[in-house]
Amino acid sequence: MLETRAFEPEFLSKLDRLVLGIKRARTVRAGQRALGRIQGLGIEPENFKEYAPGDDLRFLDWNAFARLDDLMIRTYRAERQVEITSLVDASASMGLPERDDKLGLALAIGAALAYIGMADNDAVRIGAFAMRRGAMKLETTPLHRRRESYLNFKPFVMSVRAGGETRLGAAIDQLLLQRRPAGIVVLISDFLISEGDTEDAIRRLVAARHDVKVVHVMGEQESTASYPPGLYRVRDAETGEVRETIFGPQTAAAGQRKVEQLAGRVREICKSHAVTYAQAFGANNFETFMEREMPLFGMVR
Repeated sequence: MLETRAFEPEFLSKLDRLVLGIKRARTVRAGQRALGRIQGLGIEPENFKEYAPGDDLRFLDWNAFARLDDLMIRTYRAERQVEITSLVDASASMGLPERDDKLGLALAIGAALAYIGMADNDAVRIGAFAMRRGAMKLETTPLHRRRESYLNFKPFVMSVRAGGETRLGAAIDQLLLQRRPAGIVVLISDFLISEGDTEDAIRRLVAARHDVKVVHVMGEQESTASYPPGLYRVRDAETGEVRETIFGPQTAAAGQRKVEQLAGRVREICKSHAVTYAQAFGANNFETFMEREMPLFGMVR
């Protein structure tokens, strides 16, 4: 259960130097922090303005008064906090093959990103979705801001189990019905769904002015099709469809090509909507992915 790794102090100490790769801009853009000019405490000094009655005298610049013989008020740039949602696909396909621990990988990434997001006291939550008994079930934690409350995510993360169909569009419908302010949505899935469902879900998140980041997870055995040769009876974990197939070198090569094609399609969809795309293939690569790959993809810095 790789998700437990995301709550180990030794691992969290490695994340302390990372912050979410959120661009700071002076204009309001979808899902980005907006910097505004305010008088008073902020992140860093920005400019000066002439004193006017009612201004806070604590922010008079006495050095400017000594030089110019004029009262000036120092203004600052201030960050507006954003909401961050790590949204994890918990459908049946995320639980197979069991040895790959794909769901554990997805939950560990989602939790680690939540921890990183709390560095700036942003409001962070973790969610999981899948079809249950014919209806979409989207569950989310409460929003937490301070790292002191990070362990409150652990019971939720440890309770998530894989099952049901993947209907990404239905999950995004429920998310958008919550009518939360535009923020950051990190979508973590194997994307073993139709191309149309993937694109429609991402398009609607972007249209709602969210800054969308996609993490494509797959297991090592799954992505390399490294199954022992032989005759297999394969059952689709989500539809229940059963068929027989023979695994061998040719089958493995064909499986790898299909994974590459899938990853290519998801990457192109993200590119067309200016969405960040990152791959996390193989649970054994979790820490390397967080420390090395995520910064390269602009997810953290």
